[in-house]
Amino acid sequence: MGEDARALENDAELIARAQGGEVEAFGELYQRYLDQIYRYIRVRVAEDRVAEDLTEVVFLRSFETLGRYKERGRPFSAFLYQVARNLLVDHYRQQKEEVPIEDANRMAISDPAVDEQVIQGERIRAIGHALTSLPPDYQEVIRLRVILALSTADVASWMGRSEGAIRVLLHRALTALRRRLVESDG
Repeated sequence: MGEDARALENDAELIARAQGGEVEAFGELYQRYLDQIYRYIRVRVAEDRVAEDLTEVVFLRSFETLGRYKERGRPFSAFLYQVARNLLVDHYRQQKEEVPIEDANRMAISDPAVDEQVIQGERIRAIGHALTSLPPDYQEVIRLRVILALSTADVASWMGRSEGAIRVLLHRALTALRRRLVESDG
């Protein structure tokens, strides 16, 4: 039995025990997937504290709905990913993109080391802006495969596609991202 099959089997056992009321079993699932879900959320929010809070909400919601969870040939991590993705959508619906003018005035810069940080920050913002201009599936595959460095198999499972489809999607997404970055530089 391969590593992935053992993990699925262990997840299924832990889920069954957790659905039976054994909180410790869900605690094991929490420990197993905490870092993965946190990293997924962290690359999409600006602050560690917000990422930590949202990660906790993902596991709370997952625990609350565990009684209705049914294994459909996809790993439990794919279920957690979907909960996280929905939570992020809700989170951004509630956010405002405004910076008070007082804070903007305090952002004056004169130190050369800070200038380099600003340039690097601008590059990151340009990539982020180009990324957000891509279709949602392109954004997701880049975040999961490139930024979080998840395996193609995991990304395929999370997104509900075949590994071949993920490879093609990633290639198209990176090509589109490169094109957007060239357009913004031009």
